[in-house]
Amino acid sequence: MTHDVKAHVVTLHDRWLAWSLDRYGILLGILVIDYLALLLMPSDAAAALCGVVTVGGTVLFALDVSGVNRNIRIAVRCMVGVLPVMAALYFLAPHLIRGVVGISFGLVLAATPVVILLRLLGHERVNMATLLAALDVYVLIGLVFAELYYGFAQFKVFNPFLAQVGEHTRSDFAYLSYVTLTTVGFGDLTPKSSWARSLVITEALIGNMVLVTAVARVVSLYGRTQTSLKQSEEETPSDH
Repeated sequence: MTHDVKAHVVTLHDRWLAWSLDRYGILLGILVIDYLALLLMPSDAAAALCGVVTVGGTVLFALDVSGVNRNIRIAVRCMVGVLPVMAALYFLAPHLIRGVVGISFGLVLAATPVVILLRLLGHERVNMATLLAALDVYVLIGLVFAELYYGFAQFKVFNPFLAQVGEHTRSDFAYLSYVTLTTVGFGDLTPKSSWARSLVITEALIGNMVLVTAVARVVSLYGRTQTSLKQSEEETPSDH
């Protein structure tokens, strides 16, 4: 009986992996929910617990969508499994743990753009899933840095993180992250410490590189196969 149950669970898991592969449209919807949660939820213990659910769910689904190998999936699942412990500690030492939780969320989320990019490069045909994957990577960068900004801002060594005085919520740092990512630069929230400026510049550079290379490249090659592209490049004589 036990063997039958295990076999049934394995079969369901295999079916789930087969169904979820390249479902980057659903992942984009989850990322929008994560973004709204950052904007609307306060910076308290309840938000930290909800963050465990949203961040953990996003990372795990991104792994399945990207078809990563079993070892990577296990390693990241172990990282996600630690997040509830950090959120629980939030109740005991909110001022100490708040920064650790934010940085941990950011680091765990940072694994998802990498696996998505690897999957994107492996697509034989540049289709809608490839385009959505590139958009997912771009949105994820903003979420990663929003969490990192919030986490680093809680540590005194990085204060004042922002030039504007007063208490700043998670939504403020989400706003700063996407204003930086899109290079809008309104100037109503600006980094002050050297660490803060370094993080902001890093996000701007990464965001622009992804937008100019990955997203723009995918859009320009939409509907074509990478095999045909390689063949056409080989047939084109090089300039001397």
